[in-house]
Amino acid sequence: MPETTGDPFLLLEVLGTIAFAVSGGAVAVRAGMDWLGVMVLAVVTAVGGGTVRDLLLGITPVSWIESPWPIAVALAAGVLVIALGHRVPHLALDSRSAVLVADAAGLAAFTVTGTFVALAAGVSGWIAVVLGVVTGAGGGVIRDVLARQRPLILVGQIYALAALLGAAVVVGLDAAGAGEGLTRWLAVAVVLLVRLAAIRWQWTLPSFEPQDGQPRDE
Repeated sequence: MPETTGDPFLLLEVLGTIAFAVSGGAVAVRAGMDWLGVMVLAVVTAVGGGTVRDLLLGITPVSWIESPWPIAVALAAGVLVIALGHRVPHLALDSRSAVLVADAAGLAAFTVTGTFVALAAGVSGWIAVVLGVVTGAGGGVIRDVLARQRPLILVGQIYALAALLGAAVVVGLDAAGAGEGLTRWLAVAVVLLVRLAAIRWQWTLPSFEPQDGQPRDE
């Protein structure tokens, strides 16, 4: 059974929290929300997927209630987005590309940590894969719904597929007895590289044309 504590695991959690919080704050800026909206989206994006995972596993209180540092980190990231948005507007933190890259980093980190947590809870391999995808994609789905935009996971993006591949790497290597460090970072690399490649070369899944005059997402 893989470990879910220790410095490497904590580092991945911190990086994922920062990346998702930045993406949530940037989406709020892009949607024209006020400062409170930026902070709210930063927090819910950072902790949403892990919250859903913990509830499905019956882990209560959920992790951020028992150890609230992710809320503090997410709030700090939200403040940073607000500050940079006002002081250095040419950075364009709210650009679509910036949002997608930050989101990709959060997806990679949280998919892997979520899969490890699920395996440590004793669920089967395929359930661990599902919960890894839920952990990685859940916060982004909540963020997009609150921002009144269609979630990336539902509009043909290579998003859940990237998370699924990374979670499968974790489960497969763990079953093969590979080292925890190799498993962790290889899985992160798989998710990140697949997602970034999909963004760069605009890979998409087959989808239906919008009906009733509905526009396509940008």
